[in-house]
Amino acid sequence: MRASRKTVVMAVLFAVSVFALIGKLLGPTQIQIIIQGETPTVVGQVLSYTQVDVIMISISALILGISGFYLLFSDFIEAPKVLQTVESVDSLKLDAKFALRILDGDKRKVFSEVIEAGGEITQSDLPARTGFSKAKITRILDYLEKKGLIVRKSHGMTNKVIVKRDMRMERSTK
Repeated sequence: MRASRKTVVMAVLFAVSVFALIGKLLGPTQIQIIIQGETPTVVGQVLSYTQVDVIMISISALILGISGFYLLFSDFIEAPKVLQTVESVDSLKLDAKFALRILDGDKRKVFSEVIEAGGEITQSDLPARTGFSKAKITRILDYLEKKGLIVRKSHGMTNKVIVKRDMRMERSTK
């Protein structure tokens, strides 16, 4: 798996900002309190954050948040590229695979026979290929047609069973 240039830059920014933030949080600036007089006397030492420290912490936290968000959600940010790749695959194959997953038993067997025949088959050929009666084939085809998976067109003394090319469109309009 090859990382994109943006991902590498964000990972480097993330690492640098983590080290800068930890370094500033764990090592505040040491301030000495000195009383002036004949001889300067150091009264005490205080660890405190200066304005520069606060600015560095704020900038590091901001960069850390932005780069962390990008690294966590980069799959969703770059998702349109993946969707374009999936759309380039034949939609009939994707729809048929989906339909075969949701169908069960005899319906799956009949639909897969139509798919294996290249998406078109005569209704009279299905009983021989599946071993089902003509009446059972008719009931299953009625169901598949009602669900928008196939269409039947008159073809001589029988019907031609054709897989619908726009199964997705049919589902989304209902």
